Formats: sequence, C-alpha cells, structure tokens
Amino acid sequence: MKSFGRGVKRHKRGLQCVIVDGYNVVAQMQRSALEALEDVDAARDQLLDLLKEYRAFSGDDVIVVYDAHHAKKPGSETMEAGVRIIFTSHQETADDRIERLVYELRDTYRKITVATSDFAEQQVTFGGGALRISAREFLQQLRDVKHSIRRTVESKNDSARTPLIDTIRHDIANILEKWRRG
Repeated sequence: MKSFGRGVKRHKRGLQCVIVDGYNVVAQMQRSALEALEDVDAARDQLLDLLKEYRAFSGDDVIVVYDAHHAKKPGSETMEAGVRIIFTSHQETADDRIERLVYELRDTYRKITVATSDFAEQQVTFGGGALRISAREFLQQLRDVKHSIRRTVESKNDSARTPLIDTIRHDIANILEKWRRG
C-alpha cells in the first residue's frame, strides 16, 4: 500500500511509521536557516498541524523529533492528536534519537520512513532498515494529503446536496410519494 507520492491511500493504523527530523523539515518549510527564523514556536506549530492532518488521513503513525537547543522542555515527550513529539535531552541530537528509534521500532512496523534532508542521517537510517525521504519531498507529500482532504470534503459536500429522490430506487420513490400524498 502506497503512503508517499500521488494517490495516498488509507490503511490500518500501526503498519507504517514516519519519523520526522523536525527542525530539518521546519527549515525547508520556511525556506530559511533555523537560526534566521523569528518565531520557531510558530513554525513548529505549523508543522504539527500538517502532521496531524497527515496522520488522520494516511493512518501512518507519526513521530517528530526536535533537538533540545530550541526546546522549552528538553528531554520531553508528548502526544498531540496522535502525533508523538520528542524533544531530545541536552546531550542528544535529533539524529541520535532518530537512529535509535529506527532500531527500536523496526520490529513493530512493517515500514518506517524517515523524513530528513540530512544526508548522513539518511544513510544511517537506511542502514537500519528505514526508508528515507527528503524534507522537500515530505512537504510535497503533506501538501498532497491536504489537497486530497479538500477534494474528499468537497465530494462529500456535493453528495450531501444531492436530492433524496436522485439517490433511491424508482419503486421506493413511488411508495414514498404515495405516502406523502397520503
């Protein structure tokens, strides 16, 4: 079942996991070096909103990992709308934690994908059995999911406006019409 690229499909929860190198993807999303960002918290929140939508639509488990240096609570882990958010400890990098997660989770998930543009991290996680996707490609995937959600909602709204008479069999429509006239 495909989870990246065009044609995103839903599947059972727990079969696939995406681990996101948070600040790497935030920098790509903002098209700026992390140090140049005025509001890192807002950028993290924006990414989290996209990840929550992605998780809800794709069914993939999502873990986002941030380095401790920009964290309010280093060494913390929280869950928000099913997205696991990890801030590393002071002596640990996001790359270290991601590598450890890949090795810890590879027996739990059929497929693990790491979203980062850090070439060294891509090589290490690939060696651990995970797939890799660049931050740019992952952001495109998030945009594709957002577009799919919009199309699905529009389609459901269109079908909700379809008159009942157009959706039921002719013989049932006749019976209902007779009851209405009464």
